[in-house]
Amino acid sequence: MEKDRPLLDRRNFFAGTGALTLAALGTFAAVAQPTGDGTVGLAGQADGLDLAMGRLADTARRFSAEFASLNAPGTEIDRAEGYRLFMRYLSIGIDVHIQFGDPAFPAFFQPSRDGVRKLAGDSPGQLYDKATVSGDYDYEITGNMRETALIEFTLYSGALNTGSAQRRLIASLTDEDLVTDRNGDFTVRLSKTAEGRNLLRMADDASSLLVRRYLRDPWKDRPRPLAIRRTSGNPVLQPLTADHMSKAIEQAADFALWNVRTWAKWVTRDREGKLNRFASFDDSGDIYTPAGHRYLSAYWRLKPEEALLIEFTPPKDAYWTIVPMNFWMESFEWRFGNTVFASSFQNPPGKDGRVRLALSGINPNLPGVRWLETLGHSEGPMSFRLARHKGALPQLDCKVIPVAPSRNG
Repeated sequence: MEKDRPLLDRRNFFAGTGALTLAALGTFAAVAQPTGDGTVGLAGQADGLDLAMGRLADTARRFSAEFASLNAPGTEIDRAEGYRLFMRYLSIGIDVHIQFGDPAFPAFFQPSRDGVRKLAGDSPGQLYDKATVSGDYDYEITGNMRETALIEFTLYSGALNTGSAQRRLIASLTDEDLVTDRNGDFTVRLSKTAEGRNLLRMADDASSLLVRRYLRDPWKDRPRPLAIRRTSGNPVLQPLTADHMSKAIEQAADFALWNVRTWAKWVTRDREGKLNRFASFDDSGDIYTPAGHRYLSAYWRLKPEEALLIEFTPPKDAYWTIVPMNFWMESFEWRFGNTVFASSFQNPPGKDGRVRLALSGINPNLPGVRWLETLGHSEGPMSFRLARHKGALPQLDCKVIPVAPSRNG
């Protein structure tokens, strides 16, 4: 059984290919039917498209059994959000493999989008724009820094559901080196041979570009859309084939289930070892984190009348965020004004240089302490991100304290 397998070393944690059991497809056969032109379809077997759709349907049918092996908290909200996660990952898989999968004709899409779709530890204070690319071509990205505090362009190889030997961070460019004009407009090039500023050096194994934009206020800031275009080669747009579509459908199904399984294992591994405390999170960029970022991670668990008090002294002028999440590594609903995360843009330290936060389902009403709402959740992972700082990570002090409902609600 999946749940009885030992946890994998972090470097090999993503080595599985996400292959799905196809036994149920043994009964999925096409029945010969007359067609309008008098011909008859294949008897006793399905074509590739039928098999791919059967694989997708089989994945959805088996999700209940898969869910039981994921060791999720046994609450209604965690169960409902787990099923929602599968549907969200399926929609992301469709974007990755069907809608935006051609590197010869690239376009940006958002795997984590406006607080609705979320993928593996999103931050409400960021926009994520991704494009499929290939080392066979050069590209040009255009955009503007209006209402954007920080930006990172990261070029990667491989895919999450491939072995770590295939995944790497190839090149990166941040706002620290990005050159813009007086209006904030910029052009970034991806090329093996070009020289000059605003350049990401392309590699043969390049597969994706991810642009992260950091907002001072995600409720108000509306940066202009990014654009990407291929600037080399002259490929011909090919008609869609049944074989290509069949593979893309199967890849979308695999993407959804693989991600649900993998991130649940990731969270379970930290559940006891980092309970209500932050500890180191070692990362080399092979899980598609950005360059120049460092992390601490935790797993929070609280009773209804408890709060987790978090205190630390942030490095001066550094960018940081603290994001509590549900078990599925999704940030909480933030679009309607709820305070569910903290960042250096919204949470300056007090006169003593300390930032004080309280994570709780009940407002603790503590002077000088920012309340982070849990919105009906009782446990989940939590991340601390630090960027634009080369010194040591701060010490985050955590303490579980009792809280009581306010008389005024």
